[in-house]
Amino acid sequence: PPARNTDGIQSWIARFLNEMGFSIDKWDVYPGDPNVVGLLKGTDAADYHSLIINGHVDVAEVKEDEDWEHAPFHPIEKNGFLIGRGASDMKGGMACLLFAVKLIREAGIELPGDLILQSVIGEEVGEAGTLECCKRGYRADFAVVADTSDMHIQGQGGVITGWIEIKSSQTFHDGTRRNMIHAGGGTFGASAIEKMAKIIAGLGELERHWSIMKSYPGFKPGTNTINPAVIEGGRHAAFIADECRLWITVHFYPNETHDQVAAEIEDYINRLSDSDIWLRENRPVFKWGGSSMIEDRGEIFPALEVDPGHPGVSALTVSHEKVK
Repeated sequence: PPARNTDGIQSWIARFLNEMGFSIDKWDVYPGDPNVVGLLKGTDAADYHSLIINGHVDVAEVKEDEDWEHAPFHPIEKNGFLIGRGASDMKGGMACLLFAVKLIREAGIELPGDLILQSVIGEEVGEAGTLECCKRGYRADFAVVADTSDMHIQGQGGVITGWIEIKSSQTFHDGTRRNMIHAGGGTFGASAIEKMAKIIAGLGELERHWSIMKSYPGFKPGTNTINPAVIEGGRHAAFIADECRLWITVHFYPNETHDQVAAEIEDYINRLSDSDIWLRENRPVFKWGGSSMIEDRGEIFPALEVDPGHPGVSALTVSHEKVK
């Protein structure tokens, strides 16, 4: 992605589900990239729980320097494993969902509750096909996402991306730098890039504080991270950098919200700015999230906690034990 080329596989999945008796909802999230949702109405839906099974059809890109033994999009079998780009993440999971549906229908099993299968796009690059299903009104009492997993019942951490922007109220020529950094220069100015470096150091301090003070069962210590991913700044070598932008990616635990985490970062950086004479007058600006990492260059992935005692989790656990 964003190749915008999933219509072929999504049309195939829509036809498959239709043949299995599902009603089909297929719509473009982006041109050439549709979501497909199939609904199999239950025989007694009013009195029984509904279930969503979900998977994505996009895969990670293949870079030129990747050392593939065979062409990545021509799968092969090796030592009992299927090898190819997306075999695990997550064409294999999608195949399992579709095969389960096929077995249920071939066995003549009538489900009392509604079954909703969601085949979504954009999950590899933060384009949130699943979120678009939610916005379209699809809900259920329980959901199973057949993506890769280590089979722990522990919930899902969240991710938020955002920009921190610094912009000087004035633009200075490179020749004035001496007046900014030496005694008696008399020019109140600074490089936005150098000030952003101070903010990056502050983010590192906050990240270390989080790793010490926060934890969540089943997650490795320090899973909550603040990554300074992309930096942009300056206009030309002949000028003092009058603006700088930092794109950060923040991972947080299942019991936190993106609003809470963003507020903690803003509070910490604002306190740091209070201690800096220039940043007090040229305050950092924060912009969080968006609907696509590609088009908006920002995204929010909410965290969620999973109750180990939930009836759906219990049923899934018992079923897994039987099959295993």
